[in-house]
Amino acid sequence: MPAPEPLPAHVLADQTFSTACAARQIGAVFQIAARRAGMGPAQIARRTGLSTSRVSEIMTGGRTVESMAVIERIADGLRIPGRMLGLADRPWEAVAETTAYQPAAAPETWEVLDMLSRSTASDAALTGLEAAVADAAFRYPSTPPAESVPALARQLSGVHTMLARPQALAARRRGVRILAVVSGLLGLAHHDLGDRTRSDAHFHLGAVAAREGEADDLTAWLLTMQSIVEYTAGRRDIATTLLHQAAAHAETADPRRRAWVTANLARALATQGDRVAALAALDQAAHHLDRSGDPPGGLDFFTAPRLDGLAGETYAHLGNHGAAGSLLEAAISRRAAVDVKGRAVLTLDLADVRLAQGSLDAACALAYQALDSARGSVVQPIILRAKAFQHSLAPWAAERPVRELAACVRESGAQLVRM
Repeated sequence: MPAPEPLPAHVLADQTFSTACAARQIGAVFQIAARRAGMGPAQIARRTGLSTSRVSEIMTGGRTVESMAVIERIADGLRIPGRMLGLADRPWEAVAETTAYQPAAAPETWEVLDMLSRSTASDAALTGLEAAVADAAFRYPSTPPAESVPALARQLSGVHTMLARPQALAARRRGVRILAVVSGLLGLAHHDLGDRTRSDAHFHLGAVAAREGEADDLTAWLLTMQSIVEYTAGRRDIATTLLHQAAAHAETADPRRRAWVTANLARALATQGDRVAALAALDQAAHHLDRSGDPPGGLDFFTAPRLDGLAGETYAHLGNHGAAGSLLEAAISRRAAVDVKGRAVLTLDLADVRLAQGSLDAACALAYQALDSARGSVVQPIILRAKAFQHSLAPWAAERPVRELAACVRESGAQLVRM
């Protein structure tokens, strides 16, 4: 049997977690593991050898843990260093120390090249950094934001250092454009983590950088990213305004990017009841996607399954639930399994469609499935979407599936990872 995965470093470093461990307040230890590492009672039970009901009782304060044998099992199952719980070092700790070493913050190729060309950033250094940032953008949907933020922050620091030195005009413009992309990704990541202040600050920085870099295509990309944040948060009018601006800046952009901007605009227009304009925008998005010759990559990740998802949402807003359901089912089946957030949100959209079609049980089952699939990877867009769906269930609040789903939404909300 493989060794259990250790708790994330940000949990072990949490002062509240350390204090709970030192006091052997196992209920608090379990609660923090659930909230900050996405571990539900069943997962904690599997790892510690306790029953799920016993874990739940401990978490709610109905039961305490005093047995040293049980505390040792908890330390070993959750991979909590023995010293944190007042125990001797556990046998696995020596193994972990010898196998888990990795060089800290080893410089990337572009950083070394930049160091060797201190007078101005070299073409090779900038190309390497552009490739690293494009890769981060392409991988973002399948990477938890808590993992993305440290890497993106390091790239932001590298660009800041580079731009602080005198640069040739062309090098500076490329550096500023890279800054715009990293800022946009950080804006989205902090939104996913529930930090609106940091999200807004990074989007503002990105917008300033895109303007200075004289990059209309990047401005369109940033405005669309920001519109997704506003749409998710329920500020649909702001999202629509941002997308009209993005469409104006995207006229010379790659067709794949234009398809992405226009498909998002179609969804926003549908929320305003503008059926004709929304369907016309969907047709334009499909046309742009058909014209795209290069494969998806970097900032231009938009694909046919993603278009199906946005088209499904558009038709749902317009009241055409038959077409919406078919498109959303197709989008979910073709969406990459590693894109947990995207699949969960689409499944919640499908749940809304099934509810509109009169199937309460199917709708609740889909919503439960969406939240269960995101366990351990819960981000704010999933919680916001789940709460919006739960609100639509108000007329059936007394029904058992609705009550069970409400408990699941609360548990998922407690799993939201913050930094």
